[in-house]
Amino acid sequence: MRHKTTANKQIGSRPQTRGRTAVWQAKVVLLIMINLAQMWILSAAIESALANEHKQLWPLVIASLLCWAIALSLIVWWKPSARPGASRR
Repeated sequence: MRHKTTANKQIGSRPQTRGRTAVWQAKVVLLIMINLAQMWILSAAIESALANEHKQLWPLVIASLLCWAIALSLIVWWKPSARPGASRR
């Protein structure tokens, strides 16, 4: 009977591990996409600065700061819960 209990615990922990892995993979993919967007924004900002079109710089700076804030929130606050139904403290 004891062997059966440990087998159920192993089976029960597998989906949770896969779920955590999926959450971390999604975070990495989102961070890579945000990083690519920021590199595009940076190249557009450099191009507009070299062309003396300074009116376009402020929207690009704001977009870059928005991307930075989203990336920071992904890193700091978006974490998988310890177990399903567990409340965060």
